[in-house]
Amino acid sequence: MRLPLALLALAALGAAAAGGAGREAEEATRAGRFSTPEQHRCSWELRSAAGASELRLSCRPPAGGGAARSCAYRGEPRRCPAYGARSHQYWRQILGRLRRRRDPCAQGAPLRARLCGPGRAPPEAQLRLLPGPGSSPPAATAKPTEDPAETYCAERWHSLCSFFVGFWEG
Repeated sequence: MRLPLALLALAALGAAAAGGAGREAEEATRAGRFSTPEQHRCSWELRSAAGASELRLSCRPPAGGGAARSCAYRGEPRRCPAYGARSHQYWRQILGRLRRRRDPCAQGAPLRARLCGPGRAPPEAQLRLLPGPGSSPPAATAKPTEDPAETYCAERWHSLCSFFVGFWEG
């Protein structure tokens, strides 16, 4: 009698654990609104799936300021160790950074929460602005060619380093 009861209990625990994992894999959606310092009124929608999260924005400029803009940010915040226990705080920090931007849909630095700052999480945990329809990726700017000796050698070694770089390049 005890063995079947123990098996039934183990089966119930296994089903409960599998059900919890299934809920995590399901898509979660949250939404809200905020205003920027330039009085853009923005609404946001967060969609989280198995690996990545996407934050969609739709912003209207102040009256008479032009057309509404939409954009999306994508990243993998789950790669940040602190995200699991404090995901609510992570999203509050991300939205706070967006609120402080003059134009949340303008190209800028990736969004990063203080929880997952440099050295605390891989770069994939940052949210990056996705290219919008009809927008082209930023044009690559031609860098002036620099002397590798200046780039890689200390100042007092420039002459010796230049000699070896010149020898190596032929």
